Formats: sequence, structure tokens, C-alpha cells
Amino acid sequence: MAHSRRPQSGQSILQRLAFPAICLLAPCALAQEITVKNDSFVNEGPAVIVGDFAAGEHAGVRLTSPCDGVIVAVQIGWLHGDGFPPPDPSVERAIHIFDGDTFPQPGSELALLQAPLLVTGFLNEFRYLDENNQVPLNVPVTAGQRFYVTLEFDNPTNIMAGTASVFRDLDGCQNGKNTLFAIPGGWTNFCVFLVGDLVIRAVVNCEGLSGACCLPDGSCEIITQSECTAAGGVYQGDLTDCDDVDCPEPTGACCFEGGGCVDNLTEAQCTGAQGFWQGPGSDCDEITCFPIGACCLLDGTCVDDVSPEECETLGGVFQGDGSVCAPELCPEPIGACCFDDGFCLPLTEGDCGQANGAWMGPGSDCSDNNGNGNADACECDPADMNCDGLVDAFDIEPFLEILFEKGAPCDDCTADVNGDGEINAFDIEPFLERLFP
Repeated sequence: MAHSRRPQSGQSILQRLAFPAICLLAPCALAQEITVKNDSFVNEGPAVIVGDFAAGEHAGVRLTSPCDGVIVAVQIGWLHGDGFPPPDPSVERAIHIFDGDTFPQPGSELALLQAPLLVTGFLNEFRYLDENNQVPLNVPVTAGQRFYVTLEFDNPTNIMAGTASVFRDLDGCQNGKNTLFAIPGGWTNFCVFLVGDLVIRAVVNCEGLSGACCLPDGSCEIITQSECTAAGGVYQGDLTDCDDVDCPEPTGACCFEGGGCVDNLTEAQCTGAQGFWQGPGSDCDEITCFPIGACCLLDGTCVDDVSPEECETLGGVFQGDGSVCAPELCPEPIGACCFDDGFCLPLTEGDCGQANGAWMGPGSDCSDNNGNGNADACECDPADMNCDGLVDAFDIEPFLEILFEKGAPCDDCTADVNGDGEINAFDIEPFLERLFP
């Protein structure tokens, strides 16, 4: 059936509501319960009736849970126009709670309250799924979870003739938060028709209040105040949303070549001043600009006078600013130790030799990535020209010697990298692919 929703036309009627001290049909929200809403409507404030609806159509809102808790009630604002006597209470088809991951079409249904009785002039609250008040509404939700509450009409509305309907506030329709199921048309963004948010709400019993937390790196998360403090963040208040919060860009220490350090600069400010930013929350009193020290390499050797970045590039472990290589500074390297029975243990070269094993070199391990029951390091690799268990730059010279018949493989399977049974120029490309994967 064709119908109209022109809120700016004469079909919309301004009405002032006087809400009772308690909500109609059920108790109001308790101390630990939070009313979740999009609208800005307040008691005695102005509102605009929304019409007209056909039977089977839905008007609904998309809400966000402020905490880990349970939806224990829904509220539907219901109103008739000025100049008409109050109509009889209206029994509509259903109130639905849907999953809210997608918009404007809801996801799966989380709860259904059939045949709700709506009385004009009140914010009607419902806490039970049945008319006998035996089955309480109880829908678990998590902090930040989106969900829909929709009213499915069973009676067509004609607000110009005095029938009651849902209503909205007057300060703009928030995109992504109001939905309509139209016949025909299906689910659509209700803001196409509205210039205010529908007064449809939910009550969530919160296990612990949460809100937006601005973290040290400038990001925002919905967490509890204690979790925010533990993470070093700044709590923005209970029930605040990250969409409505502008977290400040993080600041930190900025180091300059030639000496000098400045605190409380953003990364962009530091880079623009030709400095080197030390990360969010860093402090000049607690960091060392341009540290230089010893670097322990994978093979147990040590390199002096390198930066942490240079040490990382070498595959080593930086020993701290001002550290100096010493005989006992770097630990003896560990590698795979292979035994004749196929067993493998991570050992130092000395320990492996004492155990009569074959040491596969520093950094090798006993992993079995191909799943054949044997450590990969203990299996023959035709590209491992020096038989140290690794394919690296140290294999280049032996490969060239073998290729030009100036040397011999260290075992039967070495050098025939392409597996064709011969050692020749056709092994060069596959060898390079193994060397530079």
C-alpha cells in the first residue's frame, strides 16, 4: 500500500509529552541499568510523529551496547497528534531485537516480543517476552556490540486522522542509526525520510560500565575505566563512543643528530624538524638517543660500535648502549645436532661433538616443516654446498668450485640442485632461487 512519511509536511504534528514518574507497563531502569538510545528527546520536550505505516512494516533503531551485559528491556515512544482525543491502546504485531552487524538490513533475530500493547503519550517499556510476564527479556551483549530494536506494525497508521504512531526528535537524523522496513521496498536507511532520530530505546543491565579510551598510540577502544588506566590511556567517560571522540595524536621524545632531545612532539612534528621520533609516551629522561654498543651475532661472534638497527640487520642481539665486546659477552651459539638414527637436539657445537652428532650450524633448529618425521636440518639439501645445515652466502664458493670441477661435493646429494642427476649450468638458477628465496 502506498503511504507517506513526509516529516516536514502537514502530516507531522508537534507534541509535548509529560512522562509519568515510572515507565508504563514495567518498572523503570534500575541503578545498574543503562538506557541506550540515539535520540535527544527529553521529558516535556518537543517531538514529531512519524507516519504513515502499513501493516507488516517496521520502524527501528540501531543501538550500541555500552558494556558487557544483558538487554533487559526495550522502550517504544508512542504519540498521537494535538487536537485529537487519545486513541485506545494499540496492540501491534511485534517488537524485534536483531543482530546489528549490517545496515540497514538487520542480521539474525535475537529476541521477539509478540503483540506489544502501546499507550499514547508514554514511553512504553517492555521487560517480558510474553503477556503473562513469565519469560523475562534477556539478550546477552558485549561492549560495542550493535543491535536493532524494531517495532513491527499490525495496524496501519493515519496520523492525520488521530491514530498514534512512533515519534522522533528534532535535531537531525544520524546516518546508520535508523532503519525502515517498507512494503514494498524492504529494509532501507530511514534517514532518507526523517530529519530526527526515532525514540526507540533499550535498557542494558551492565556488568561493568565501559566507554571510549584514548590509548597512548592515539587509537581508541571501548573498555572499562580500570582497563583504560592499566593500558596507560585516558578514559573519556562511561558510555562514550569512539565515533564521538577525537583522541589526540600521541607525543614522545624526539632525538636530533649532533645531540639534543625534545619531549612532547608528535611523530609528524619530530620528522618535520629533521628529528628521530622515539615512539608514543617516550621521555627524554628515560631514553638514550642514538645508542651504540656491542652486537652478539648468531654464530657467537661479537661486533662493536653498532646501533640497534644495524645489529638487527646483521641478525644479532644488541647488548645495550655503551656495551663492549668481551670474551664472555656473547653466548655460544645453538644449532641442530643430528644423529645417525635421525634424532635431533638443539646443542652447542662442542656439546654436539661430544655426543658424536653432526652440528648443522648456528641458528639451525630441529623443526620438521615438511612433516616427514625427520628434522629438516638433518636432511640432505642439494644447495647446502658446504654441508653446514644452512643455505647462505658461504655456499657460493663451494658451488662454483663444484660446478667448474675444481672441488667435490661434501656428500652424494650436494650440488645437483635441480635433481636431474647431473651437476651442470642448469643447476645455477635453482641454486640462486634457494639462496635468495
